[in-house]
Amino acid sequence: MNSTLKPSIPYGNNPSVGHYATSDDAKIYYEVYGKGKPLVVLHGGIAGSTYEMAQLIENFSKNYQVIAVSTRGHGKSELGSKPHTYEQKAKDVVAVLNKVTKEKAVIFGFSDGGYTGYYLASLFPEKVEKMIIIGAAETHPGDYKINLKVSDMMKLDKVYWEQQLKLMPEPNRLQEMFDKVSNATSEMLISDDFFATIKCPVLVMAGNHDQFLTTQRVVNASKMIPNAELAIIPNTTHASFLENFSAVWSLTSSFLKISEINELQINKKTNIMNTKVEQILMHHLIAFGDNNLDEILKDYTEQSIIMTPNRTIKGLTEIRKFFKDFFEAIPSGSHFEMKQKSIEGKVAYIAWASKSNIADIPMGTDTFVFDGDKIQYHTVADFRF
Repeated sequence: MNSTLKPSIPYGNNPSVGHYATSDDAKIYYEVYGKGKPLVVLHGGIAGSTYEMAQLIENFSKNYQVIAVSTRGHGKSELGSKPHTYEQKAKDVVAVLNKVTKEKAVIFGFSDGGYTGYYLASLFPEKVEKMIIIGAAETHPGDYKINLKVSDMMKLDKVYWEQQLKLMPEPNRLQEMFDKVSNATSEMLISDDFFATIKCPVLVMAGNHDQFLTTQRVVNASKMIPNAELAIIPNTTHASFLENFSAVWSLTSSFLKISEINELQINKKTNIMNTKVEQILMHHLIAFGDNNLDEILKDYTEQSIIMTPNRTIKGLTEIRKFFKDFFEAIPSGSHFEMKQKSIEGKVAYIAWASKSNIADIPMGTDTFVFDGDKIQYHTVADFRF
């Protein structure tokens, strides 16, 4: 909820790109922006709306087909009469996806939208390629105690709620929506058994001052999901993407880039470089993710050379020192406190391997020589996180 946002496009109320999908007893409103792989954006609950996701939608739509869903009872979507559960919300998203695409989608979910994303990945794995989740974590009945009144919310942001009431097909049911979402959240159980059913890659994010979640619950979620990365955004609260967009966007972009590279590796479709160098880089990447310096050094001999803009590095002793410095160059206490070497380090290494300019990082070049084969990298010293 933020009436101070001034996006150039009226997200959540843009008839030129707006559509409806029928899901059981309700019509669910969604908007489609951009072209490319499908990516679903799910906003927060109660006070949330597609409107608050404007900056994310604008950025994602440059490379993806963004499907921005107004969840049940929010914006132009109907509340329906069925019990308000996250299983139902997941079905609502499936109804939208079935109208838009046959491909698996990337899911970006915030808070209530994050829990919907978890259920979507668990119940409909064939629909989900990967997920970025903010502000949704391990939850037990009673963890959320929400008792909101329309009158109180109007006092907090009258302009916003007047805008939202004009969109709602049944504005007289606003308090009912509050109650249904609150009840569903307070009764929710999402823990180890549930998280174990989520098989796709997931980036779990949260602000370190999230007023609704303890950091421990967020950490627990990342440990319980088999293929998860974790990032805690310092000095932010629940809506961390509104408070430090650059950090959230950098992490999100990096996670998606890593996933794409890993998929290329798995599918053996990469054409980044010749086969020999490609195999070495992928070996490096796996070893780097495990912080295994000795494994990386297996790719080198006393005759190997690394040429940087300022020096030439020869022999195993100097190469060991070079990579040791690289490992240590990932700063502690930076934007991304948890699993930072796994996230930041892989991003840096993939930026080298794919020659990608990630998050507008300043560029330099290093040349690595593997028995005559050359590959250009970006210099360690030029990475800034």
